[in-house]
Amino acid sequence: MAALPKEIQYNKPMASLPMDTQMNNTIVHPSNGANFKANGNIITFDLPTHSMLVPSSLVLNGIIKITPSAETQTLIAGQPAASWIQRVETLVGGTSIDSISDYGRLYNMISQTKIDYATKAGLMTELAVNCDGLDAAAPAAADGNLNQNLTGNAMGDPTFVNLNGRRGPSFRPADATAAITKADAVEGEFAFSLPLGCMLSSCAELIPLSLMGGVRIRITTAQLSSYVRTVIATKDATPDITGFTETGATAPVFDFSELELNFDLVDFGEGFDGVVKSMADPNGDLVLRSEGWNVMNVPIDLNSSTANNTYLYNVRLSSIKSLVLQGTGEARNDSIIPAYQAVQVAGVSGSTQFFVANRPFPPSPLDESNVAGVMSSLRQCFGEAHDVYSTRIAIPDKQYTTLATVGTALPALGAATSPVSDNQMSVSVFEPASHFVGVNTEKLSTNAVMMSGESSQLSPIEVLLNQSTATNAAGTLTLYTCYDSLLAINVRSRGINVRV
Repeated sequence: MAALPKEIQYNKPMASLPMDTQMNNTIVHPSNGANFKANGNIITFDLPTHSMLVPSSLVLNGIIKITPSAETQTLIAGQPAASWIQRVETLVGGTSIDSISDYGRLYNMISQTKIDYATKAGLMTELAVNCDGLDAAAPAAADGNLNQNLTGNAMGDPTFVNLNGRRGPSFRPADATAAITKADAVEGEFAFSLPLGCMLSSCAELIPLSLMGGVRIRITTAQLSSYVRTVIATKDATPDITGFTETGATAPVFDFSELELNFDLVDFGEGFDGVVKSMADPNGDLVLRSEGWNVMNVPIDLNSSTANNTYLYNVRLSSIKSLVLQGTGEARNDSIIPAYQAVQVAGVSGSTQFFVANRPFPPSPLDESNVAGVMSSLRQCFGEAHDVYSTRIAIPDKQYTTLATVGTALPALGAATSPVSDNQMSVSVFEPASHFVGVNTEKLSTNAVMMSGESSQLSPIEVLLNQSTATNAAGTLTLYTCYDSLLAINVRSRGINVRV
């Protein structure tokens, strides 16, 4: 008999869950307080010690309240739901198994390179992105320099909708006649709902909390200076972008409250722990598949020549899935939030190449003059290893290509070649340079095979830059490394061992 299509195969038995299975949405609040500040506060969440955690359901909710100083405007870079987070650390039985630094920057990079444009637009509320004036009209001069219509006009595309950053609350200047129409302490408080990325939430299997020695998630707040700029409010229509940390500008106060971790727990009924234990290997281990992130910064050479420059990253991992490079210029006139800029360090005719275990990725350097090829390589970082269209990039062409090298100021505002226009002072924050460069290093991407990436256990990762323009200001090169991990939970000791 000929094979039948699966749509009309009715003879396969259907599996069913135990009769007393229950799904429970669960909320936990910080165990060390209710209200927190910026600049290094630690927030601790303790997960229950029963049931099975659904990894992908882990969400961080909360309220951010901003109290600006008088006569100032607050500008937030990146994805404000995550920008305030410096570190996310996971501990099991008091032992750290996962620690992600520069979390806000990592999330911002992922949101631009992994989340498609339409999805990201739909997540604006949850990610706390703020877009004033989504119409195509140019901002009126009378509006002053604080309340711009954040449209695509600045990027040369009236249909472009901004998906990065937030204009926070502001106060009216001392001159009451100043025409700042929307500045009176609006949006001083906003909510967010952030899918919390970590090694636990990336697990492919349910996590048996009842068989672990207590799980704690610890969040450290970032320094305000790393993601916030405060600008003195003025009534003039011509923005002054030469500082953005103007003399006299006092930093705002950020308060974080009503924080909670929201997630789903599955309880399969009495006696199920014994069933799970029976699945352990002879050593008593249950092995869960996951992935992690490493973030490492190295300085960019000052006044480096146009010759090949090699940058080393001492990241020792067994299975690297992908690498993404971000260049940050610390002294750029246009870099309102330097850490959230991704500048084209190699220059418009330079190249970039990665080396893992002395193997080149890609085989030939990524030629910056071939923008399509560079972006195609970046596209493959987060999808199936051999499927160029398996992910969607939310980076407009102008953000990716019309960039200067590190230390080189962009053209004057209003100039024909400028990516921003007059009366749109805030655009440099909301529309950051986004020239991320990446490669996929997996040998094969499939659920049936784990640890199929390249190993850096024996030698550091190398980044080779052939710079077409020498740098003339200090900066950093940030390498984001995505890697495979295996979490071995021992059902006898209730400990956990991470294999990376």
